[in-house]
Amino acid sequence: MAAPPRRTGQTIYRRDVAQTFLDNLKAVGIDFAVLLPDTILYALDEMLLADPDIETMVCAREDEGIGIAFGACLGGKKPVVLMEGSGLGLSSLVLARGTVQRLPILLIAAHNSVYSERLPAHNATRMVTQPTLDMLRLPYHVLLQPDQIPWVLRALTDTMEGQQTSAAILVPRHICIED
Repeated sequence: MAAPPRRTGQTIYRRDVAQTFLDNLKAVGIDFAVLLPDTILYALDEMLLADPDIETMVCAREDEGIGIAFGACLGGKKPVVLMEGSGLGLSSLVLARGTVQRLPILLIAAHNSVYSERLPAHNATRMVTQPTLDMLRLPYHVLLQPDQIPWVLRALTDTMEGQQTSAAILVPRHICIED
């Protein structure tokens, strides 16, 4: 039986989606996570912090988190970094360095250029998220439905391993939050 959605203030988080993410991160071998707490990925952040199988730490800035994940990768870990999409724009230099060094990390970023971007403050996110990934030629997928999670994680991690590159999943609000 799926866990009921969790209400935080006026937001109802889809814990079933967070659990699907967590289960499938484990299935593809993710064993290290760095996160900067985000409103959309909140339920997954909570689950990662509570899970004993994936070593998880919180960072202060997205570029710091990506640098920590690259270090973990060099140490033999298979990392994921969770953040808001605007953090990708802040992180372009460290992502470029990791790309040159062929360090594959998975990025899960909330927000995207199109779907459910309701606040004017997200204009900056819209302007930098996908263009940063395109500029660095990093593969990514905008998640449209929660049932895509298992396939997308398998496909992107296969690409990451085969191409020795980082990759990203962009997560719109409707995936993790009930309206």
